[in-house]
Amino acid sequence: MRRPMPRTSPVAAAAVLWLLVAAAVPVQADEVRSLALSGGVFRVNKPDKQVEVGAELRLPTQTWKLVVATGLYYAAEGSFYGFGGLRRDFSLGGRWQVTPGFGVALYEQGSGKDLGGLVEFRTMLEVSHQWPKGNRLGAAFYHLSNAGLYDHNPGSNSVIVTYSFPVWQK
Repeated sequence: MRRPMPRTSPVAAAAVLWLLVAAAVPVQADEVRSLALSGGVFRVNKPDKQVEVGAELRLPTQTWKLVVATGLYYAAEGSFYGFGGLRRDFSLGGRWQVTPGFGVALYEQGSGKDLGGLVEFRTMLEVSHQWPKGNRLGAAFYHLSNAGLYDHNPGSNSVIVTYSFPVWQK
């Protein structure tokens, strides 16, 4: 039997992670850091669906065209998580992009869904359109789960709409 992991404050951990990543990631000269705001449905395939909102800071790196993403998401019943991960854009032609991503999250249940524990993993796929000044509008599907780290692992699927815009350039 697995031992439960101790619960700590995901907000504090996510805030520290956000600041460390933002300060440490070297940005390509021709790339800009962007902020993405999103809204959608948490647990989209379950009867207990919830509205969710989120924000991500996206930081292009100098390695393999990867983008470091760190963010906070909140669902209507008080559950929230902070995460850090990697994404990569692939062109679909024109201004269209498809972006897979993977991250590690710290999840707080609140009065919402019990996903099994503090540590969760986030896999996602986004399709977006980018305008000339760097603004993007997209739709994404993601799965949040502890991958069997705990005995209880119901997972959650979300569908969100994202809007991102450049926030600063080094």
